Amino acid sequence: MRWWSVLLLKGALGFSFRRDGLQTLSYPESGSYLSPPHEKEELIGWGIFLRDKEECLALHNHGLVDYCSLIHTLQYFSVPLIILWVLLLLWLLNDTAETYFVPPLQYWSSRLRLSPCMAGATLVAAGNGAPDLVMTALAPTTLESLHIVICDTLCILCVAGGAFLFIRSRQAGVLHADGKESVEHALEPLDARTYAGSAAWLCCALAYLLFLLGSGHVSLPSCAVMPALYIGFLTTLALLDDGAPYEVPVPAGPPPPLPGLTLQKDAGYLETLRFGLTMPTYVLRWMLIPPSDFYWDRSRRIFSSASPIALLVFIGCTTGLSFQWYLRSSWSMCALFSAICLSTFLLVLGGDGPEIPKLYPLTTLLAKVSSVLVLLAIARELTACCKTVAFFLGLSRFVLESTVVPWGNSLGDLVTAIAMVRQGQAAAAATALFASPLFNVLLSAGLTLIISTSHGQVISLDSPVQQMQVAGGAFLACIMLCAALIFEKQVGPFGAAGLAGLYIIFLVGVVAAELQRVA
Repeated sequence: MRWWSVLLLKGALGFSFRRDGLQTLSYPESGSYLSPPHEKEELIGWGIFLRDKEECLALHNHGLVDYCSLIHTLQYFSVPLIILWVLLLLWLLNDTAETYFVPPLQYWSSRLRLSPCMAGATLVAAGNGAPDLVMTALAPTTLESLHIVICDTLCILCVAGGAFLFIRSRQAGVLHADGKESVEHALEPLDARTYAGSAAWLCCALAYLLFLLGSGHVSLPSCAVMPALYIGFLTTLALLDDGAPYEVPVPAGPPPPLPGLTLQKDAGYLETLRFGLTMPTYVLRWMLIPPSDFYWDRSRRIFSSASPIALLVFIGCTTGLSFQWYLRSSWSMCALFSAICLSTFLLVLGGDGPEIPKLYPLTTLLAKVSSVLVLLAIARELTACCKTVAFFLGLSRFVLESTVVPWGNSLGDLVTAIAMVRQGQAAAAATALFASPLFNVLLSAGLTLIISTSHGQVISLDSPVQQMQVAGGAFLACIMLCAALIFEKQVGPFGAAGLAGLYIIFLVGVVAAELQRVA
């Protein structure tokens, strides 16, 4: 508590100093994003009290909301608004993963006849790895991109892995309390070969990353090994995996209403209020993500026909592209024309069911892509909010890249793991817990390093001691999570507690390093 008290006091003083305009900073016109980490930190002043919203806007790209102007204008009165907004974004993340991300995953796992483990290692890992790939590519230096990837890996293994173990033990406790099964037989047995093999490959990837950090420099040949290792991982997983293909039971009966669009007749006042507040979010998300629940009726046809064009509008709004951009190149015009044709076909020829239209696989593929983009947008919005708050509190870039950025990148892994366990996809979720960090380490970091060294230059890594320490912690977390899954019935909730303790130790180390830097 003493460490957190010092940080909060420092943040409050920093906010007061900035509000009163007691400090003035100057910046070179050329910018400081290309300078080395230590020099850049002195130029842009991450560790000292910053002045006004212009500096915040220069250092942060806000999302849907201009958080810099909001905090600067309302000052302390913006705190309750930000808290409510963060709670809404967290709910949107969890609900989008469970209601919109999992159904197209189930459909394509069944259609491609993938086992749950292969689905977790490919479809889930690629979807959850999108935020990490973006944040890694946007990092100003090579060492910072590696630091983000390593902290993401540690956060996924400890937080998402701990949540997976906790939900599993809680489900077993509920079954035991109901008298249906004993604790030993309540948990669904998981095939240890798949996730143990994934854990072994992740340990190898972290060991190779430690080797690169220890060598102090990276070159193109050394970076090319990382994508090759990922190909070897997929090949090994395909050879070890002999599980039955995932089968989705074909629903019978009339199509049920889409979630979030119908109010129950016996709903109370609070339920009616919740429905009125959340229904617009469901309507917007159904327009972006077409239903993939194997049903078809008029409402599903209308939402599915609106999805292709709505997705293009959503991409333009979230990336700052104008409508004229879609008319500047041949491939963008082709995408716009294809979206219009697909929307017209579904609206005119889709029918009102219950027979599924012939283009239904295409709409489920669109739902898979759309759900990933929506989760990415929500995670980026939440990250932008937290980074701006941390900026006004005066926290350093090291603290942001060790905590706030990995939390935002790992939220998708957390909510999808919880949603998949609740819907009976524990095997796929367990494999994804190791496959997603492996995707981040070998592909996100690997491709970023390959692009940086593509011209034959050798990149030097100055003093990567902290990154090596975090990578060692991630290596330990990988072993702990794998052991907790293998001996799940014996360790129970203690496995989740051990991972949580390891991550708390990491956070204490971050706070200690920040206090040492301030002193």
